Amino acid sequence: MNSQAMEKLLGSGSTAFPNSPSAIQRQALSSLRTFQSGPLFHQKQGRCCRSLRQSSRVKCLTYSAHDGSWSSRRHTNNLGLEFPLRSRGSISGDDQQSVKCRAATAGADAFGSFGQPGDGAQGFGAGIAKDIERRLPHYFSDFTDGLHPKALSSVVYMIFASLAPCFAFGGMLSRVTASQMGLLETIISCAVSGLIYTSLAAQPLTLLGPTGFMVVITGALYRLTKQAMVPFFPVYGWVGIWSCLFLVGLGALEASSELVKYLTRFVDETFTTFISIGFMCEAYKGIASLYSPASPYPIETALLSFVLAAGTYATAKFLTQLRSSRLLLRPVAGVIADFGPPLAIFLMSMVPVRFFPTVPLPPMPAASKIAATAARPWLVPLFSVPPWVIAASAIPAVFVSLLIFLDQTMTSRLVNKFQSPSLQKGEGYNLDLAMVGVTTALASLFGLPWMVASAVPSLNHVRSLVVPAKTTSASGSEDMKKEEIRHRVLENRLTGIMISAGVGASLAFWPLLRRVPLPVTSGLFVFMSLGIINGSQFVERVKLWLYHPELTPEHEFTKQVPKHEVHKFTVLQLACLWALWNLKESKWGLAFPVVILALIPIRNILATRVFQSHHLAILDPK
Repeated sequence: MNSQAMEKLLGSGSTAFPNSPSAIQRQALSSLRTFQSGPLFHQKQGRCCRSLRQSSRVKCLTYSAHDGSWSSRRHTNNLGLEFPLRSRGSISGDDQQSVKCRAATAGADAFGSFGQPGDGAQGFGAGIAKDIERRLPHYFSDFTDGLHPKALSSVVYMIFASLAPCFAFGGMLSRVTASQMGLLETIISCAVSGLIYTSLAAQPLTLLGPTGFMVVITGALYRLTKQAMVPFFPVYGWVGIWSCLFLVGLGALEASSELVKYLTRFVDETFTTFISIGFMCEAYKGIASLYSPASPYPIETALLSFVLAAGTYATAKFLTQLRSSRLLLRPVAGVIADFGPPLAIFLMSMVPVRFFPTVPLPPMPAASKIAATAARPWLVPLFSVPPWVIAASAIPAVFVSLLIFLDQTMTSRLVNKFQSPSLQKGEGYNLDLAMVGVTTALASLFGLPWMVASAVPSLNHVRSLVVPAKTTSASGSEDMKKEEIRHRVLENRLTGIMISAGVGASLAFWPLLRRVPLPVTSGLFVFMSLGIINGSQFVERVKLWLYHPELTPEHEFTKQVPKHEVHKFTVLQLACLWALWNLKESKWGLAFPVVILALIPIRNILATRVFQSHHLAILDPK
C-alpha cells in the first residue's frame, strides 16, 4: 500500500477532497491501512475496496456523487450491510466533477485505477481471469489510441531499435549454439512472438525480443545436449513445451504478481551486471579468437575486425549522446540519437566494402536465402527421441521457465511502474506470463529462439509514446488564469503490432542484412552491455574502491551511510555475482536461474539481519 499516495488523495488539505473533515480522513486512512491486499478503485462508483484474503469480507469506502458524502460499507458474503462513517463530510457541487477526475488520476497510486497485482483473485487461474477482466474494457481503445501522429514516428524508430538487439543477440546465439540458430531465426521469432503478445497480452507496451539471459541458457542447453549425446532441436522443442506448461501454471497461480512485491534494486542490478559482464566477455572472445594461431583468417582480418568492433561501439556511443550535446539543432540531434545504433551498424558495415574489399571478414552465420541456419526442416521432429528424453526434458525446463519467469516479471515491472507520466490502463502480470508461455511453445516447435520482455526496447517504446495532454486551465482569480500542460502515454496495441510486423518485413532485405560483418555485432554488443549498467548504483559503489579516500565523489548513499557499511553491502552483492558467474561456467550452468531467485531471500532476509534498516532504506529502497 502506498501510504504517501493515499495521503495525497485523502490527507489533510488534499486538493482531491478539499472539504473532507480531518476526522473522516483519519478514519479512512486507518481503515484502509488495516486491510491486507491491494486496493481496487472503481472510477464509476467512486469506491475504494480491499479484499480480506483470509475471509469473504470486503470493506469499502464509498463516495456518493449525489450528495458528496462518504460512507464505510462492509460486505459479507455479498450481503449489502452498510455501516456509515461516524461523521459525514460533504463536497460542494462545483467541486464534484473535479473530485472524480482527480481521484482517477492523482489517486491512482493509492487506490490503483486498475488495482494492484493479484487483487481480488482467488483460486487457480483467477489471476489470469482478473487480468483479462481488468484489461478487456480498454481493448477497443488500445487500437484507437494508436491512431496518433506520434505513434507513426514511434513505430519507425522502434523497428530499427528492435532490429539492433536481433543483430547483437542473433550473432551471439550463432556462437553459443555452433550455428544451429542465428540472425534469421531471431528476426522471425521476434516478429511472430511480438505479434501474438502485443495482440493479446495485458500490457501491450512491453516488447518481446532476444535477451542476454535467454542466449546464455540456450547455450547451456546446447552444451548439455552435446554432453548427453542427444540431438539438440528435439530436446529444445520439448524443453519449450514443458516450459510453456510451467509458465502458464505460474501465471494461473499468480506467482508473477506476488514476486513483484519482493524485487528491489539489489536484485535488478546484480541481474543486469551479470549479463553485461558475460556478454562483454563473449564479444572479447569473438575478436580474440581471430588472433589465435589456429584461426583460418590472416592477421589483417583480426586487425580490421578489432577496428570495426571498436568503431561500432564508439560510433553508437557518440551518436546516442548527441541529444545532450551542443552539436546540431536539438530536434535534429534527437532524431540522430534515436537511430544511433542502427546508423552505427550501417556505417561500420560500409567501411570494409568501401576501403578494404580484399580483406576477408567472418560473416554472419546465415543461409544465402531465407532458410534455417542449420539446413534443417523448419518443424522440429519432436518424436525422433526416445520417451525418456521427453520426460527428462522437464528438468532443464524448470530452469528455463524460472529464468523466463524472472526476466519477464522484472521487465514488466519496469514498464508498469513507468513514471512521468504514469500509465493508466493497468497491468496484468499473470496474463502476460501466460502469453509468453504460449509464444515459447510456438517458437520451440519451429526451432526458433525464445523471446521474453526486453527491457531497453520496452522502455524506449513507452518513452517514444509520451505526448502532451490537453491544456487545462485552473482559475486562480477572476482576472488571472493559469495554464497547465500535462503529459500522457499513448497506451495502445497498434504500435506494438506494427513494430513486430516491421521487424518481420525487414526480411525482404535479407541479402543485405546477412552481409553485416560479425565483428560489427560484437561492437554493438559491448555498447548495449555497457548501456544497461549505466547509472547502476552497484557499479558506482564498486568504483569507490578505485578513488583516493579524500577524492571520493559525493553520492546520496555516501552522505548518509558510513563507508564501511557501503563497502560491506557491495561485498555482499559481489559475492552473489561471483556465485552466479561460477555456476554459469560450470557443468551445472543450466541451474544458474536458481541463484538469481536466491537473490530475493538474500536481500529480504539475510541483508535485513546484517544491515540496519535505515541504511538499507538508502542503499536499496523497496
